[in-house]
Amino acid sequence: MNNRSGSPLLAEENTFGRFQFVWEAPGIALTSVLILAIAALIGTFGNLLILVSVCHTIKRKSLEFIFVGNLAVSDLFVTLIVDPINILGKLEGERIFHYVPGFCRALACMCTISCVNSLGSIVLMSSSRYVSICHHNLYKRIFKRSTCFLMCLSLNLIGLLLILLNLAGIGDHSFDPKSLECIWDRMTTYYYTVSFTVIFVLVPVIVTGIFYCLIFIKFRGSNKRISHSTSTGHNKKPMYLAKSLFLIYAAFTICWIPYAVLTVADRNDSFPYEIHVLITTLAHLHPSFNWLVLYYTNTLFRNAFNKLVKSDKCFKNFSKENRQARNETIVSTVMTSHNSK
Repeated sequence: MNNRSGSPLLAEENTFGRFQFVWEAPGIALTSVLILAIAALIGTFGNLLILVSVCHTIKRKSLEFIFVGNLAVSDLFVTLIVDPINILGKLEGERIFHYVPGFCRALACMCTISCVNSLGSIVLMSSSRYVSICHHNLYKRIFKRSTCFLMCLSLNLIGLLLILLNLAGIGDHSFDPKSLECIWDRMTTYYYTVSFTVIFVLVPVIVTGIFYCLIFIKFRGSNKRISHSTSTGHNKKPMYLAKSLFLIYAAFTICWIPYAVLTVADRNDSFPYEIHVLITTLAHLHPSFNWLVLYYTNTLFRNAFNKLVKSDKCFKNFSKENRQARNETIVSTVMTSHNSK
């Protein structure tokens, strides 16, 4: 039976049955499942690397790494638990969660806390870099080890507050028959959905972007002052770290803004399920690739990762194989052209 958006859903539950999503839309289903599976494996490995590196290798280098570690904890929850269960939801449908009542709702609640924690950590990272570079004299007054941990704790409390609002009938968490995963219920209270999207997604993204714009304007207009700051600050190369954190912020924005727009735009729940599946899959990619950003843009993390798993040898061998393959292709092309003549 087709629902109002044209999706082939079960009449009694208005959702896909077991393997029905795969049979009805094999291209989207298999693509989303494959992407989530790869993201789960790569992300779990990478976020564990970040946590071990922050705790044992570079724990005294910079207070920003507390925020990086906090972000990695939230990302690890997504890649280790949420992504595999989302795959299960897309294959089995909503019925699989009926065997454990309340599990899907609890998982969705934890996802909301994780999302708030992730975005909040990115905001804290940008604000700390901004103060360190543009107002260095204030940095040590605001950002101390104890206050950084309290800031991270407050993010989880904010996420918990959003969950508690459900008890007052504001918002809810459930299985979404469009995206086929346990997630925040965007249809329960629409105006709350809009408020949540604006206050907890769009505003932080814009504020963080302004912080990074001010950082790069400061760096570009006053290189001598920045050099003086780096020589006396707790981090010798703040602009390198700022670049790493900016790329993490940019990746988060690219992955999550489409979902924020979708939740507001699809007020009548009339958009096809294909759009919901693709956009939520994109949103869940962000936690899987932060470690690669840190590896390629930050020397401290690169050295820490290499020390833990010898990743430099893996990437060097991969690059060497690619160069060899390219050289063989070039030689083959030249020989073919020569023989044709």
